[in-house]
Amino acid sequence: MSGVLGILNIGKSGIEANEAGLSTAGQNISNVNTPGYTVENVQFDQSQPNHGSPGMVGNGVRATGIRRVVNSFLDAQMIRQKTRMGFWESSRLSLSELDTYFTHAQNQGLSKDISRYLSTWEVVANHPLDRSARATLITYGKNLAEDFHQMASLYSQTRNRLGELLTSSVSTVNADLSKIAHLNREILRAEAGGESPNTLIDQRQQLMVQISTLTNAHFFTDKNGAITLHLGGQAAITDIDSGRLEAVFDSSRNGFRILIHPPGHSGPPIDITDRIHGGKIGGYLDVRDKKVPLLEEHLDSLAHGLINHVNALHVQGYGLNGKTNQNFFLPTTTVEAQGSLPPGVTLTANAVNPDEANSPVDVTVSRSTIVVRDSSGKILRKESLSQGTGTVRVAGYLIRVSGVGKNEEAHVRVSGGNDTRGAALSMQVNALDPEDLAAGQFPVREGHNQGDNKNAHLLFGLLQDRLHFSGGEKPVSLHDFFATSVSTVGAWSRNARDHYVAQSLIQKGLENQRMTISGVSIAGESARIIQYEKAYQASANLIHMTNRLLDTLVRLPNMSS
Repeated sequence: MSGVLGILNIGKSGIEANEAGLSTAGQNISNVNTPGYTVENVQFDQSQPNHGSPGMVGNGVRATGIRRVVNSFLDAQMIRQKTRMGFWESSRLSLSELDTYFTHAQNQGLSKDISRYLSTWEVVANHPLDRSARATLITYGKNLAEDFHQMASLYSQTRNRLGELLTSSVSTVNADLSKIAHLNREILRAEAGGESPNTLIDQRQQLMVQISTLTNAHFFTDKNGAITLHLGGQAAITDIDSGRLEAVFDSSRNGFRILIHPPGHSGPPIDITDRIHGGKIGGYLDVRDKKVPLLEEHLDSLAHGLINHVNALHVQGYGLNGKTNQNFFLPTTTVEAQGSLPPGVTLTANAVNPDEANSPVDVTVSRSTIVVRDSSGKILRKESLSQGTGTVRVAGYLIRVSGVGKNEEAHVRVSGGNDTRGAALSMQVNALDPEDLAAGQFPVREGHNQGDNKNAHLLFGLLQDRLHFSGGEKPVSLHDFFATSVSTVGAWSRNARDHYVAQSLIQKGLENQRMTISGVSIAGESARIIQYEKAYQASANLIHMTNRLLDTLVRLPNMSS
C-alpha cells in the first residue's frame, strides 16, 4: 500500500514495534534481580516494500520475535562447572565436621585418654599395693573404651546423615527431571504455535543447573529445541518423557547404589553407581562409602591393637590375689574348646600381629607341654609348661595357658586374630576387681612378691613401644598410628576446601562473563527505553501528521467549489 494510507500504516507499524521494545525493556528491568533470568531483545525487521513509482517504497517495521541473549558455549561451561562445585562443596562440608572432631580427639579426647590410661599403669607400678590407684586405672580403661564407642558412633552417624542427604538429593533430581520433561513439552508446543517461550527456557535452564549441582549429568539439545539428559551413560530424559533415579542401600557392601530407570525402559533398573563421580551426590558417595569406611577400619585397627597388646601383657602377669591369665579388655579373638575344658584350666589368646594371625590354629595342652598346629595338623610350635602354666607366641598370637593339672589334657581352636571389624564399638573392660590387675611379673602370695611392679612397667611402656597393627607396613606407636587418621582427615579436608575455593573462583568468573552477555544492565535498558519512547512518539507524530493530510484531502472538494 502506498500513498497517504501507506504512511499511516508505517506509523502504525512503528508504534506496534516500539511498544514491543518498551515492554521487553520493562520486562528486563523488572527481572534484574531474578536468578537465572536471561536478558531479552526484540528483533526488528523491515516490512516488505511496495512496488511503485518512483520505485520500491518502504512499508514500515515489524517485530519478528523476542530473543534471549545467550552464549551457548558459556552456558554449557557453567553447567559443567556446577558439577565440580557441587562435588567439592558436599565433600568440604562433610569432611570439615570430621576434621573438627578429630582435632578435639587429638587434643582432648581419644589421644589424651590413651595416654592417661597407660600412664596410670606407671602410677600402679609406683604404688602396687594401692587399691585406689588400681580402681582408678579400671575407671580410665572404661573411659577409654567409651571414647572408642563415641568415635565409632560418630562415623555411624556421619554415614547415616550422608545417606539421608543422598536419598533427599536423588528425590530432588527426580522431581527436576519430571519438570524438565514437562517444560520440554510446553516449549515444543509454544514454538509450534510461533511463540517465543523464553520464560519457559529460562526455567528449564535453572533446572539443568540444579541437576548439574547434584550429579554429573550430560545435556544435549535436539533439532527441535528439546533437552535430552544422560546420567551414567543412560538416558534420563527424552524429548517429552523422563526416567527416575533410585538410591538403594546395599547391605552386602554397606553402601548405597544409584540405579536408573530410563524412560520407556521395562527391564530392571541399571546400576550407575560407579559412573556418578560429580555433583553433590558424587561427593556424598565418595565421603560416605569410600572415605568414612577407611577411617572406621583404621579406628577398629587401633582399638584391636590396643586391646590385644594390653591383654597380651596382662595375661602374663599376676594380681595381688595371685590370679593370672586374665584379659584386661574383653578379647577380640575366638577361643573355642574342642570338648570341655578341665576345671581350673584357662587358655587365652591375643593377636599381637594380626596380619600373621590370618588362619585358625589348634592348641593341645597337657601338664608339661603346649603344642600348636595349623589347620593341616602341622606342628607350628611346641613348648614346655612349668607347673601347668606357660606362654607361647606363634602365628601372630600370644597364647597363655594356666591351671593344667596332672594327667589333664585340653584341645582348643583359636581363630579371628585378624578380624578387626567392630573392635572399637565392642571394646569393653573385663569384669575385674582392683586386686586382679596384673602389676606383678611373678606369682604373688602372702609375704612374697606383693610389691612386684615389673608387669605394670611393661604395660606403661606400651605408650612408647612400636606395635603391630592390622594393615600396618611396620610397627608404630599407638599415638603415631592414631595420628595417621588425624593427618589423613586433615589432608582430605584441606584438599576439599582448596578445590572448593578454586572452583568458586572459576564459577565467579563464568558468572561475571554471563552477566556481561546475558545479564540485565539498568543503564543499557534505560537507554533503550528512551530510544523506544522517542521512536514511539515519532511514529505517533507521523500518524498525527498523516491524519492532517487526510483532513486536507477530505476538504479539497469543498475548497474547489
